[in-house]
Amino acid sequence: MQKIEITINNSENIGTLSKEQLLSIQEIVSALISSGGLTGVKGGKTLIHFDANGIFMGVELDYWPWRRRKL
Repeated sequence: MQKIEITINNSENIGTLSKEQLLSIQEIVSALISSGGLTGVKGGKTLIHFDANGIFMGVELDYWPWRRRKL
């Protein structure tokens, strides 16, 4: 298991995060890393999906794993 520590330098837009919010952020970042959404997508995009209540629902990767290049 690897551990990542995040320092938030400018928190004026979010204030103090609750334990629930921190756990939600941890879940989102973990899903992004384990899906390859932060390091595995080149020439594509990573989408983070939330439901109507703002609850994290999943990660969508949109990229071409193989594409013929023009010569």
